Amino acid sequence: MKEDTGLPQSRLDEGGADGAATGGKLRNHPQFVRLWLGQAGGAVGDQVLPVALSLYVLHRGGGAGEVGLVLSGRAVSLVVCLLAGGVIADRMRRTRILIAADGFRSALLLATTLLLPVLPMGLLPLVTALVGAGEALSRPASRSLMPRLLPDALLERGNALVSAAQRTSAVLGALVGVAAVSLIGVRPALLVTSVMFALAVLAVLRIPDARPVAGPRARVLGDAAAGLRAIRRRPWVMAVMGTVCLHLFAGSATALTLLPVVARREFGGDVAYGVVLAAMGFGALPAIALAGRWRPRARGTVSMVALTGYALVPLSLAGPLPLPAVLVCFALGGFVVELYFIYWVSSLQRAFPDELLGKVFALDQLGAFALLPVGYVLVGPMVSLVGARATLTGGGVVVAASSLLCLAVPGVARLADAPGRG
Repeated sequence: MKEDTGLPQSRLDEGGADGAATGGKLRNHPQFVRLWLGQAGGAVGDQVLPVALSLYVLHRGGGAGEVGLVLSGRAVSLVVCLLAGGVIADRMRRTRILIAADGFRSALLLATTLLLPVLPMGLLPLVTALVGAGEALSRPASRSLMPRLLPDALLERGNALVSAAQRTSAVLGALVGVAAVSLIGVRPALLVTSVMFALAVLAVLRIPDARPVAGPRARVLGDAAAGLRAIRRRPWVMAVMGTVCLHLFAGSATALTLLPVVARREFGGDVAYGVVLAAMGFGALPAIALAGRWRPRARGTVSMVALTGYALVPLSLAGPLPLPAVLVCFALGGFVVELYFIYWVSSLQRAFPDELLGKVFALDQLGAFALLPVGYVLVGPMVSLVGARATLTGGGVVVAASSLLCLAVPGVARLADAPGRG
């Protein structure tokens, strides 16, 4: 019996029922390769920026509260702008959106590099917010463009290769960010970031694209509501979105805000900060190779059980554990997140039609980041109230418990609609 994937019939026709026989190799799809190169370039910039600005704040005498504010700028912008980015992705050519978003970020960071000596530290959250606005435009466009560039049978491999480029670039970005700030200064790090976004523009310039096919145009809010209705018809999608939202709020916000503080106090300085971040990127690489080839029937069960391991990221800093143990925990965190993410993105690409994908990916990211700015802002007060150890331990408990509870929702185990649902 053929497995029900929830895939629209038009996409089944493109890929075939078995898919594998017609999918071919990724290298035989040059338009996808160009998109992949662009995503790799932007990933370096995405990682250098928060590392450089976090260390810059600490060097200027700031603490966990100030670091949290700088990091929250990006998160707030994603929450505010992602939905608009999804609506735009389903109305315009997605390659044009990518070019505009990466070009804007490149120009903004070049200006920041030039003006940094006279830029008040209080304006740094605005810089990260504006960069986050560009990211909010590019995320739905890049993910919803993938099914146009690859057959269904290659979606896992394509998403895995994009993630591999992003994770490898993230490792390089973390190390470049720390090295530039420690050895030369924050301005060269920001200049590298600007160049990476400019290269991302060049990579996607030659990708042919067409405007998404859709019905009569609704207003922006009505268009967004159509995406929300499509998600609400699939409780498994809403359950996973809510779980990941809790992970970012309780786990990521606490760990990423307190990591540079713990690294300076316990592990000898800023180099340890960059090495720990790089460990998370390295840990993701074997997960990318695994998810690109292993397609278990119960992808959701594998993903949610694996995500309980992300609790080790904040818990490793609560003691803290010795630096080698922290490196292992962050590497494991990168592994489980990437394993989940590739299965999740591929499931969404199969479950929703092309004209809704931009909005669905925007709402997915919006749901994930909804509480992240609150988490960043609350870390400083929570540390003052109950201490860093209790804050990090509580975050780890929330991550583990929510991952397991999510499996109780029908459809989560397979990351797909029940057989017979359209």
